[in-house]
Amino acid sequence: MAEPAPSRDIRSLIGQFRTSDHWAVSLARDVVWVIAVVGSIALFLWLVCGTWPAVVTIESGSMIPNMNVGDLVVVVDKDRFGELQTWDEGKVSGYQKFGDYGDVIIYRSNGYTDFWMSAGLLPLASRHPIIHRAMTWTEAGDPVPLYLNPYRGSVTPAGYLPLNISGTTAEGTGILSVGAAAPPANFTPGTQDYTMKIAGKYYILPSASVVPGMGYIWNEPDVSPHGGYITKGDNNQVSDQDTLSVDGSTTIEPVQEDWVIGKALVAIPLIGLLPLHIGPVIVVVIILLGLHELWLRRKEEEEKKQLSKKGKKRQK
Repeated sequence: MAEPAPSRDIRSLIGQFRTSDHWAVSLARDVVWVIAVVGSIALFLWLVCGTWPAVVTIESGSMIPNMNVGDLVVVVDKDRFGELQTWDEGKVSGYQKFGDYGDVIIYRSNGYTDFWMSAGLLPLASRHPIIHRAMTWTEAGDPVPLYLNPYRGSVTPAGYLPLNISGTTAEGTGILSVGAAAPPANFTPGTQDYTMKIAGKYYILPSASVVPGMGYIWNEPDVSPHGGYITKGDNNQVSDQDTLSVDGSTTIEPVQEDWVIGKALVAIPLIGLLPLHIGPVIVVVIILLGLHELWLRRKEEEEKKQLSKKGKKRQK
């Protein structure tokens, strides 16, 4: 008499999947378990942080020394755990985050998004979000302020002084001065100036105005096409708008509210190196799962052999 065919209902199939000794099924169970654990963690982070992605990785040195390459940053909604504060607002209120005034925000440059970014799989996105400090808010039609810190990340928090372009040399070099404000008491005309190159242009700052621990800001003639945040990497000399390019030609515009993914809550050193190399990590995990499964199978075979030997001895 033929044996009855195994049941094909859902509960039976799940039971077979859970108890099968076949190596492929065992490996599939491990993969499902990993996906379930990662999914549970992702859901928890989304509920706590109120935004997605809830974690991002620092990929460049633009925020050194306050954030370093490989840091894993936990991201929360921009108004969770307190309203978002810019550098200007933080200086007034005394609020500091990551070594300087104001919050560090994660934003989509010029509102760009694609399928992978929308799904939160940032390593696969063609353009990754930018993690920089929110310096101030500018309204549509206002001059775009440019924040300058010649000391970069070595001096934070920096005290930005208002400067304006006061003239141009015969070579087309912009000259920076303190504008209508009274010059510093130690200012001496003719001293050696501080020269910098920004977005293909050279600027000169009177050396006597370069005060240790101070950065600078001035208004360019360009006006903002819309309201938005002015942002800057702590380790960059200047703010992003009109100086950083997003695709080789288009410069970054002031960051609109709906371009902000969230603000940085905490940074965990080195952990972010894993998602930075997500492809190799996935391959290594799969290989380890396969090796683990082979080890279990070999162990089971050895146990079966030992039981078989014991059975033969008893028969003798």
